[in-house]
Formats: sequence, C-alpha cells, structure tokens
Amino acid sequence: MKRILVVDDEPAIVTLLATVLREKGWEVAEAGSGTEGIDCIERGRFDVLLTDLVMPGDSGIDLLRAAKEIHPDVEVILMTGYATADTAIEAMRGGAFHYLVKPLRLEEMLHLAEKAYEQRRLTRENQFLRSEIRGDYQLQSVMGDSPAVGHLIETLQGLGNTDDPVLLVGERGTGRSFFARFIHFNSSRSAGLFVPVYCAGIPEEKLAAELFGHPAGTAERNVPPRPGKLEMANHGTLYLADLAEAGPGVLERLASLLAAKSSGPGGGGTETPADIRLVASTAVPPEELPRGGRVPPGLLRSLEPGTVRIPSLRERSEDVPMLLHHFLQEANRERKKPLRGFTPAALSILAPYDWPGNVRELRDLVRAVAAKKRQGTMVDASDVPPEILYRRFRKKAPV
Repeated sequence: MKRILVVDDEPAIVTLLATVLREKGWEVAEAGSGTEGIDCIERGRFDVLLTDLVMPGDSGIDLLRAAKEIHPDVEVILMTGYATADTAIEAMRGGAFHYLVKPLRLEEMLHLAEKAYEQRRLTRENQFLRSEIRGDYQLQSVMGDSPAVGHLIETLQGLGNTDDPVLLVGERGTGRSFFARFIHFNSSRSAGLFVPVYCAGIPEEKLAAELFGHPAGTAERNVPPRPGKLEMANHGTLYLADLAEAGPGVLERLASLLAAKSSGPGGGGTETPADIRLVASTAVPPEELPRGGRVPPGLLRSLEPGTVRIPSLRERSEDVPMLLHHFLQEANRERKKPLRGFTPAALSILAPYDWPGNVRELRDLVRAVAAKKRQGTMVDASDVPPEILYRRFRKKAPV
C-alpha cells in the first residue's frame, strides 16, 4: 500500500488531507509538528512526505533534511502560504519533489502525491535493475558467450550511444526486457528513469490512461489525477513491451507526442515537455507489424533503422550449459541450500533440448528443480521433467 506522512501544525488541515488521501487508497500517518514528523520518519518508512513549510520548532525544511538523511528515497512535497522563488530554490536544493501553495487545491495535491509515489517506485525499481546490469561480464554470464550473443551485445552497445528509437524483435522468453534495460543503463540517459509499459492483454483505454495519465478535472470519479508513464520517462527511456498489442489509437497518439517532444496532459490538462527515448519490443515478425493497421506507418519508419533481432535459445544451443549453471547459482543464493551442479546425464538431455520457451523456460525449470532437491546433491537425469523427455523422444522418433 502507498504510505504517506502528512505534517502540519493546523489539525484541521491534517484531518482534511488525511481523509482525502485515505479515500484514494493511501495509508496515512499524521503529525502536528516538524519534530513529531521527524519522530515518525525515524520509526517507520514512507513513500511520500507531505509537510507544511512554516511550523513552530522544526520547520518543513528541517523535516525535509532529516527525512532525506534517514530515508534518502522518500519523496517530499512542501506546503506553504508564503511561496517565493527563494523558498522554491531552497526546497528543491534540499531534495524536495515539489511544493504546493496554500490555499491547497485537493486535485493538485492528489496529482503530486501520485506523481511522487510513482517517481519513488520507479527510482527503487531502477536501482534494482541497475544492479542487474553491471558491465559485459555479467551480461555474458546471464545470456551466454556464443558468437550470436557477442554480436548482439556489440550491436546494443552501439545503440546505447545514440538517442534513436529501438525495436527489439524476438520470441517470448528471449530476454527482450533485459536487453531493453541494458540499452538504457549503457546510455547517456542512465541517470534518468527506465519506465516499462507492458501492452499485452491490456484494454486500449486502460493502456492510454497508463501512458498519458489522468489530467486534473477530467479523471473519472474516485480516480485521482495521475501522471502518465510518458511524463515519468522524461529524460529517460520508455520501454513499450509487445508493441503490436498496444492498439493503433494509442500508438498514433504516442507517435505524435514523441514527434512533438511532449508527454500529454499534465495535472492541469496541458501538455508537458518531454525528452524521451523509445525502446519497444515485439514477438511479431517486423514484416507483419503493418498488417491490419497494427502499428502506424510513421512509427514503424522511425523504429526500422534501430531494429535488432534477438536470437532464440535453440539458435545458440552452445550457451545452454553456461545458462544452466548461472541460474542454478542464482537459485542457490536465493534458497541458501546450494546444489553442486548438473550430472553429465542431465546435461546430455538438457543441452540439445530446443527450449521453445527460451531463456525464461530454462530459468523456470532450474528454479523448480532446485526447490525440490536436497542440499549438496546434483541435478540428475531423473530430475528432468517428463515433458522435456517426451519432446526429445518425439523429435528423435522416425517419421
């Protein structure tokens, strides 16, 4: 649940804001002074801090500094009736997300709170993702060291030095989202956010709201104004997974906004400037994307020069043993009951298997097998699932 701390020396304001936020699904803690707010921050974790600027004792700036020292990833919104340029500059230098001028507009407050929460969530997610992408050595250990993977890494590193749109084409399970993150974290935009949007199975109207947001004054009842993912991706990378399933209306609007370098309606219904790099992916062959108006021609033309094909695992079967050992080590770390490896009999079955689900299928199989094994043992042929044996038998059987 989204957690917010509301701090103000006027009890009526605290009660009003807490009530409105709880109605919108927030878990709210309340404090009547900056000193009390610091105590709350020391005792618990919050996603967002909403605090008055001028209070007896510890001020909002004091609370901002303390919050950033105790929990650097908390997002802070300051409220003030005395807004000046100096106030704003001091707040932003101190790490504030934004500030609100009293008397407050509740829709604006809700919009900023949602935007601050989404910023914190994406920042923490990006910190985790960045830890997964630590240079070529780790990438090789995750994806393999075959010539096909080497060529792919070289191509993606070249794309990281540009701001051009990219289209990653590959079967499901080949690691398209992993390679999209690799492009972002090896680019000049790595200080910005990597913002993923998954299009498969999402109704077009809901996907549009996720991308472009709910501007204040037009949001549905009981749905607060929310920032869109486009707005969150400003100065970063927008990753659109399964592009062909987004819907032509959404893609037409996306293409127009990217071309205009804007991100759609902000909190007040106006378009906000955007500096966004688009990385998209699809399991659909590129030649089939224009059929039935799936993807607008203009967007396809912009993506075409940056189209990269990700090879399936059956095209680089020499990588299978390395991947098996990598994911077994990963499972060992997670479960803290290390297994010793794979027997030659197990490898003789798994290495030539065609892996229709690609790397994802291999990873899931290793995790499932590791969960059932005793510590210190090895994965043997008897641990291989029957469906893999059956598929191999069918493949070898004479016609």
